[in-house]
Amino acid sequence: MTTAGVPLEVSARRRVVRWAVIGALVLALAVVVAWYAAHPPALATSADTHRASTPVGTPVYVGMYAAASDRTLSVDGVKVHATANTDVEVAPLLCKGGSLVVTSDPGAFCRELVAPAGERLQPGDSVVVEVRADVPAVVVLDRVRIGYQDGIRAATQPAGVENAIVTVLGR
Repeated sequence: MTTAGVPLEVSARRRVVRWAVIGALVLALAVVVAWYAAHPPALATSADTHRASTPVGTPVYVGMYAAASDRTLSVDGVKVHATANTDVEVAPLLCKGGSLVVTSDPGAFCRELVAPAGERLQPGDSVVVEVRADVPAVVVLDRVRIGYQDGIRAATQPAGVENAIVTVLGR
């Protein structure tokens, strides 16, 4: 028995529906991946305040953030906001292979002290801030913000101690 002349064809409507469903699934996947990439876990913070003092002209190094033991971050940069009653020099640094709270000799605690941009922040490393002034001063350092990449995830987040207060003493 034969059927007379009804050709089998996929309707244009079914093709449109199929491509719309595929497009919606691809878009949903892209949204989930984008959200995941833009929302890494927060970096550790604490309510601690570090206090330091140093004579004029002598730099002091204040530990602001110790790297987590389970993450390695590619650092894009570290932002430091400082408030002072006079001109001071403030520079964020990466203490490779060590950490410190306050010192004028970071070599005793750090294997290497480098600018953070482009470096890897690994377990055992820390972010420190160097403070130097040529006249007596009081400097308040706010919590640092670290710009980083962690795999496909990227963010700039606050990290470490809440603040540090540095007193530069006259000689």
